[in-house]
Amino acid sequence: MKEKEELLHLLDMMSSDDFDLEAYAESESLKGILENQECMHQNPDEGSEETLKYWEDRGLKKILFHTESRPEKWALYLPMSYVNQTAPGKCYPLLFVMHGSGNPIYLAESYGYTHIAAREEMIVIIPETETVEKMEELFAYAKENLPVDWSRVYMVGYSLGGFMTSRHGIRWPERFAAVGIGGMLFANGPTGVHKQNDTLWPGETITPEMVAHAAQVKLPVCVCMGEQEILGLLPVTEDEPKFTPPGGDGGDGTDRIDLSGKNKIASVNNWRQIAGCPRIPEEEVRRAARFSADIVTEKLGFPFERTSVILREGRSHFVGDCVNPQGENLARFVCMGKSAHWPSRALAELTWEFIRRFSRDPETGELRG
Repeated sequence: MKEKEELLHLLDMMSSDDFDLEAYAESESLKGILENQECMHQNPDEGSEETLKYWEDRGLKKILFHTESRPEKWALYLPMSYVNQTAPGKCYPLLFVMHGSGNPIYLAESYGYTHIAAREEMIVIIPETETVEKMEELFAYAKENLPVDWSRVYMVGYSLGGFMTSRHGIRWPERFAAVGIGGMLFANGPTGVHKQNDTLWPGETITPEMVAHAAQVKLPVCVCMGEQEILGLLPVTEDEPKFTPPGGDGGDGTDRIDLSGKNKIASVNNWRQIAGCPRIPEEEVRRAARFSADIVTEKLGFPFERTSVILREGRSHFVGDCVNPQGENLARFVCMGKSAHWPSRALAELTWEFIRRFSRDPETGELRG
């Protein structure tokens, strides 16, 4: 099967040396990814009648905008009950999906989130360009044209999309009920200009003031990372050389991502602060990761208030929950066992299961869940 061979080749490129490609090839995880990519493989044209029918059969009407300009292009998915006017007056949750570096919208819609949205009756927006300016444009469009339940607005993303989700979430915590980050971690420090599809994205810095504001607002987050990612994200205590993001050649002004343990620990602590939990000193984190008998602490490289192991697709997912003094669990970290840098169906489902619990009063900004 050509599609399976191509996917396995990509997984081999996006994994660490200890990734067992042969075992993954026979796994439920690979089967789920291929099933989610079925439409893309069968219909090369993302706007063809066959593609549109695929989504209509599942409950969503797909509409593409600005197809003549890739930087301006974006996709909208509307519940058929709204399109067919069978649920007058109903408002729907809004889900933004951020794609990975070099991933077209067509691939991003196969991550699993759009399939969840079809099942759950949500509006989905997938932009090609994920800059502040583009997001402001899409928020404005949604406010003007779409029947959104503004208490339930979410953003999810994978790889570069996860990176941008963390930054948009911390920039605008009032706008989201919760966010989901896959294949990425970082919620701290500076990032330089990034060149994506010939579009330069401005650099910015996540400041302590932004983190403190997000903590005041309360922004729930679910962060899922593969145990055997090419990025070497886990355990967070492990020091890795700096990595040039795909799409940047290192000579166009693109900053490198700091994959040091120090920076990864700082990112987890930023999310802990946002979740209302105390920051844990780096020395204490490293000591716990080295000596704890808890398998989740070992896999994630960080001690959490509550840990568990969830079995999905025949593999273990190691879960660390940040539980604040008020008993709230607003941040979850997941190590996807024996997984490479690629979004599985289980990743999307685990992310949605966590973030769907939250809503935000659009008038008062109060978080519920």
